[in-house]
Amino acid sequence: MLLRVKKLTEEERLTLENMKKNHPSNLPRMRAHAILLSDIGFRVQELAEIFGACRQTTATWLRVWDKKGICGLLDKPRSGRPRKMLLEINI
Repeated sequence: MLLRVKKLTEEERLTLENMKKNHPSNLPRMRAHAILLSDIGFRVQELAEIFGACRQTTATWLRVWDKKGICGLLDKPRSGRPRKMLLEINI
């Protein structure tokens, strides 16, 4: 099955570009970028490779976009403490 997003409107494209550049969290930025790339013809497998995600996850981003739009790309609130980014320092 060939999975791609429906052709984006100019308003959707501008909103996604803004989200890709300015959202404070990395995952919504990646999802927005994936939708933009899908719109210009990238396939799910190519998107998965670009973003280092599995094919199923990438396909889910596209399906959720088609069902919920921009709200579907945002992270849902989670219980517990937020993740900490670990930095590896080699001296």
